[in-house]
Amino acid sequence: MLLRAREMELWERIEQLRSLVMEMGLPRHEMAYFGVVCPYCGKSDRIHRLEEPSELDAAPWEYHQAWQEFAGEGELVLCKFCRQVLRLEQGKGAVGLGGDS
Repeated sequence: MLLRAREMELWERIEQLRSLVMEMGLPRHEMAYFGVVCPYCGKSDRIHRLEEPSELDAAPWEYHQAWQEFAGEGELVLCKFCRQVLRLEQGKGAVGLGGDS
């Protein structure tokens, strides 16, 4: 039961990040990573790098916190087709934030 509660909390934080990305209109640039495949929808031409909090004027505290939690050694990206926030990892490509892909 405790594991299930932790999974739900993780998915709530992922959804909060996804909502923030939509509200803030991110990414604000059009550069796409070609050849990086979205693990959810399979598109390989719609992956865009999300701006780091330091690149944004007045990024909300929640965005800073989410970036710190989810980016790790990689960077956060968005699939503009299915609107999933992903982590781009060296040698692995794009992976889901919940560890489900």
